[in-house]
Amino acid sequence: MEPLDELDPLAAVFPEDDVQHLGLSPLGGSVETRAPRREAPPAPFPLDPILAPVFRDFEQSGVRWCLLGLPERAPDGADEEVVALVDRSALATARRVLRANGFAPIPTWGRGPLARFVGYNPATDRWVILDIATRLTYGPYAELETAAEGGCLERRRWEGGVYVLAADDAFWTLLLHVLLDDPTLLGARPPAFAKTLERLAVEARADGPLARVIAAFLPERWTTDVLVDCVWDGDWDALERLAPALAIEWGRRQERPARRRDLANRTLRRFSARRLLPPPRGLSVALLAPDPAAKANLAAELGRTFYLPVTYMRMSAPPRSRAGTVVRPGFFRTLFTQWHRYLTGRQRRSKGRLVVFDRYTYDYRLPPMKRARALGKLRRVILGRACPAPDVVVVLDDPTPPKVRKLRPDVPFETVRQRYLNLSQRLPDAIVVEAPPGDERLRREITAQIWRVYAAAPPTSWLLRLGNLLQR
Repeated sequence: MEPLDELDPLAAVFPEDDVQHLGLSPLGGSVETRAPRREAPPAPFPLDPILAPVFRDFEQSGVRWCLLGLPERAPDGADEEVVALVDRSALATARRVLRANGFAPIPTWGRGPLARFVGYNPATDRWVILDIATRLTYGPYAELETAAEGGCLERRRWEGGVYVLAADDAFWTLLLHVLLDDPTLLGARPPAFAKTLERLAVEARADGPLARVIAAFLPERWTTDVLVDCVWDGDWDALERLAPALAIEWGRRQERPARRRDLANRTLRRFSARRLLPPPRGLSVALLAPDPAAKANLAAELGRTFYLPVTYMRMSAPPRSRAGTVVRPGFFRTLFTQWHRYLTGRQRRSKGRLVVFDRYTYDYRLPPMKRARALGKLRRVILGRACPAPDVVVVLDDPTPPKVRKLRPDVPFETVRQRYLNLSQRLPDAIVVEAPPGDERLRREITAQIWRVYAAAPPTSWLLRLGNLLQR
């Protein structure tokens, strides 16, 4: 590690390209803050690189944070999920930092003090889910409070390039998650997280701060020492019998607050399941390109890989037949079709979907291939401005002509391409992407551009804004 790297605590978890990547550091190990120059840097935890600027900005903005649970390497093709504990008073600052770094807020109705943010890494083609918790609550409906989050943030430690819980806190928070959050976790043999609990039990303290909180709610004949011994001995049957009794006693001691939280979160989940609460905010995108096949292929790829569900909407009216000849649709039919499909797209967008518009009204703003009369020019002016602007306009630019051209093959492809490029300069905030159709980089770059716009836009529903306030 270079001497200047010591000034950047995140240089270990997000090393530069010329730094040798090592394996995972053993759990429970300590990391020296000033290692000798010749020593290898501490092994980083497997976090996605797009989290690097988020955690750096947390530090610079004075946001206290730490990871809840040790990160594990996600399987190939799977989304990465990370849970972090953040100081409740700094949640608004954390939201601004996350949105500035391309993480979009996703509503989590009925999940208690948990805020979800999603980002996209085009280099790995992976969605990164970061859940921000402001309080340590347990139970199926987050009804059981611990009031221990402040102490956990005070005792956090720097390991593997990130802030993590102290070993004692990590053991008790994970054990409470297994006992109270999901009863099915103890059903398997060995249960989930068994090896991690056994590893963390080495440094677990029966008289620690979190252990004293748990001891106040344990039934008779149970102590925190007995809990640690059960984990050591692998007596999961005894812990499975303890789980419902512990939840009942905890709820009885916190009767009114626990019932209030349980009712509120249970109601929010039921309303959300019945689609009575606002879904994630949607987005509309207009695709423009001289090659229709490239647009159709890109829309299909977005529908397969985008985080939000995708609706494909073709704006042009179907041609009509007259005396056995196919002719273009009339003016009023085209105008009606455009508005009908635009309003349909707006309705799908309000349901939290990504609406991809093909053959948008902007195509009528292109100069005609042939000299048009005054009436024809007026027709193109009206149709080209018939519908409001979408949220994002993407222009696909590829200098290579397609092998098969069905639309106006008599016009040189370069001429059509230049007309679309000229149109992009007249459209505000149009995104021009230069990549050959079918290239994986094209879909990744467009996904990143769309998601960056999505993350920067404010929530459109007052209920979503109210939900953000309730999570503080």
